[in-house]
Amino acid sequence: MFVSDSILLQRDKFLILMNFEHEIVWENAQVYEEVYKNSIKDPNEFWMRYVKDIAWKRVPNSAYDNEKKEWLFGGVTNVCYNCVDRHAAKTSEKTAIIWHGDEENERREISYAELQQMVIQIASILKSHGIKKNDVVGIYMPMTPEAVASMLACARIGAIHLVVFAGFSPEALKYRLTTSNAKALLTITSFRRGGKEIKLAKNIPSDFDIDVINLDNISFSNNAEAGIEWQTSEDNLFILYTSGSSGTPKGVLHSALPYMLYVATTFKVIFGIRRDDVYFCTSDIGWITGHSYITYAPLFHGLTTVIFSGSPTYPQADRYWKIIEQEKVSIFYTAPTAIRSLQMFNKKLVKKHDLSSLRVLGTVGEPINKSAWKWYFETVGNKKCPIMDTWWQTETGGIILAPLRNLEQTPGVAGKPFFGVETDIIDGELVIKNKFPGLYKAIVHEHTTPDDALYKTGDGAVYQGTDVKIKGRMDDVINISGHRLGTAEFECAINKVSEVKESAVVAIPDELKGQTAFAYVVLTSPLERNDFAEIVKKIVNSTRNNIGSIAKPDYIVFVPDLPKTRSGKIVRKLLRNLANGGENLPELHSVINSEVIKILKVSVKNPIFCPDMCKLK
Repeated sequence: MFVSDSILLQRDKFLILMNFEHEIVWENAQVYEEVYKNSIKDPNEFWMRYVKDIAWKRVPNSAYDNEKKEWLFGGVTNVCYNCVDRHAAKTSEKTAIIWHGDEENERREISYAELQQMVIQIASILKSHGIKKNDVVGIYMPMTPEAVASMLACARIGAIHLVVFAGFSPEALKYRLTTSNAKALLTITSFRRGGKEIKLAKNIPSDFDIDVINLDNISFSNNAEAGIEWQTSEDNLFILYTSGSSGTPKGVLHSALPYMLYVATTFKVIFGIRRDDVYFCTSDIGWITGHSYITYAPLFHGLTTVIFSGSPTYPQADRYWKIIEQEKVSIFYTAPTAIRSLQMFNKKLVKKHDLSSLRVLGTVGEPINKSAWKWYFETVGNKKCPIMDTWWQTETGGIILAPLRNLEQTPGVAGKPFFGVETDIIDGELVIKNKFPGLYKAIVHEHTTPDDALYKTGDGAVYQGTDVKIKGRMDDVINISGHRLGTAEFECAINKVSEVKESAVVAIPDELKGQTAFAYVVLTSPLERNDFAEIVKKIVNSTRNNIGSIAKPDYIVFVPDLPKTRSGKIVRKLLRNLANGGENLPELHSVINSEVIKILKVSVKNPIFCPDMCKLK
C-alpha cells in the first residue's frame, strides 16, 4: 500500500505508513491474529524462535515444558554473560552506555569492554564480602553506570539484586532490606540532581545489621576476577518492591532466564530494534522499567543505552531534546508525566533541536491522555514516529499491551496483548489468563505465587473496538507519575502524626502526575482551620520520611469522622466518589454514621492544597 502522505489522520486515529518495521511485519489484521492465536495455542513453538537469540551454555529442551510447568527447562546460561561478556568478546569497542549527569557538561561513554571490567570489579568486591549465589544484595544508588554495573555484577555471580529507588526514605529502605533478608548494600555517598546535592549515605540507618559497601571508598583493580555463575531456569535474578494492598510494599521475585527471554523478545518485537540503534529511556533503575528496558533488554541486544541522572528541566527544560540531538537517539521511551510537564513549556525548546534521528517513540507507566499524545507525536516525533503506548507492571516483568497491528493508533489506547499472553476483561478489570515467561515467580515475604488460572492486574480496562484501553487502578493503589503506591502506606505514615486519630487516602486525577493522593484526616481533638497549617506540615513530612519524596498527599480535608459499616470498615468507595466530585453516592445503606456524609460533602469542596500550605524545600 502506498500513499503520498505518510500520516493519515481521521477521527483521532493515526495510521503510520513509513519505514518502520516490527520484528515481524504486520501487513493486516489477519496476520497479527494468526500469529497471536498460534502463540497462545502452541507457546513452545512461538517462544522457541526467540530462545535462539540467547547464548546458551546448554540449550533448553523446550521453551515451555507442559509436564513440569517450567520455562526453559534444561537450559543453562547467565544473564550477565548475555548482556555483557558475549558483546565484549565480539564488539568490545562498541559503546554500551552513554551517561549524562546533572550538569550539561557531565558525560561519560563506556564501551562493552569497559562495562565488562566494571562489572567484574564490583562482582569481585561482592565476593570478597562473602556474597554467594542466591544471597540478596541491596543497591541504593542514583542513575549511574556503576548502578547498572552493580545489577549486572549480582547477576554474574548468581546473587539476587534488590534495587531501592534513591528517592526513598530510610524507613522505606530499611523495610525492603529487612524483609528480603539482604546480606549487603551497595551505595555511594551523594549525588546531584536539579543543581542540588543529595546526601544518600545519611539515609542509611546506623543500626543496620547489614554489610554496607560504599563504592566511593573502593579502589578498583584491573586485576579483579569474578567468574560466571551459570544459571538454570530455577535460579532467580532480582527482587523489586511495588505497592501492596495490606499497607506494606510487596517484594516481587523474578526468575533469571525466563525473565530475560521475555524482556529481550518484547523489546525486539515492539520497538523494531536495529543493531545501530541508540536507545534512550528516561526511567530509573529503582523501577521495573529501569530493570527491563534500560539495563537488561538493550544490553542483551548489544545496543547503546543512554542513561540520565539529572532533571529534564535543569538548567532548562530541553535536557531530553539536547541529549537526543547530541547522541542521535533513534528510540525514545518516557513517561506521560514527563511529556505533560514538558508540554507546558514553549515548543521552541523542542524545535531548536534536531530530532530527526528519532524513529520510534514510546510511553510507559500510566495511560497517556489525548493532548499529551498529540503533542508528543507532532512536536517531538514531527508526525513521523509511531508511539509505542505500552502497558505492563512490575509483576509482568515486561510489556503486555502495545500497538501491534498495522500501527493504527488511537491516542490513549494501549492496543493488543503481546504474543503468548492471553488477556481478558472481567468485571471491568484486565486479567491475564495464562502463564508466560515474564510473569513473577513469587512474593518473597508473603510466600505466595501467581494463581495458576488467573492473574488479576488491579487495573480497570475497556475494549475500544478490539483494542484495550486502560482506565486506571481499581484497588487501593495510587499511580503517581507512573509509580504505584498503596493508599494504606500513606495512611500508616499519616497516622504516625500524634495529632491524627485515623485517616483514609484515595486517588484523584491530576493533570500532570496522572493521579495524586487525597487524604481524609480525623484529628484526636478539634482545631480551628487557621491552626491546620502545622498539622499539614507534619503529615507531609511523615509521608516523605516514611515513604519518600514522591509520596505526599496534595490535598487534605479534616473531618470529624469517616463513613463506616457496622463492622467498622471504612467505606472507601464512597470517599473516592466524593473526592472525585461524584454526586450519586454508593453504599449509603451500609453506613452506620450516615450523619457524617453531609459534612463530608461540604468539606471535600474546600480541601487544603498542601503545596500552598507547606512551601517545603
